[in-house]
Amino acid sequence: MGNGSPTYADALRQLIGGEVKVTEEQDGKGLRIQVESGAIVVNPDATDLVGPEIAMLRFEDAEWMCWRPGEESFTHLA
Repeated sequence: MGNGSPTYADALRQLIGGEVKVTEEQDGKGLRIQVESGAIVVNPDATDLVGPEIAMLRFEDAEWMCWRPGEESFTHLA
């Protein structure tokens, strides 16, 4: 399910507003975000990239994390 597909967008919208319980990262496998109502795995291939960021997560205390190709769990996309 690519990030341009309606099913991807629907799945993502269902998770918005949910409390993040766990995040897991692994190079080559991407990012998994678990919230109360479900989980989403973000692991695009190079043809899915459309901007400088793959994902961004903001926390209540204004702290945030950003994932980019070539960094963190996405070194395989450098």
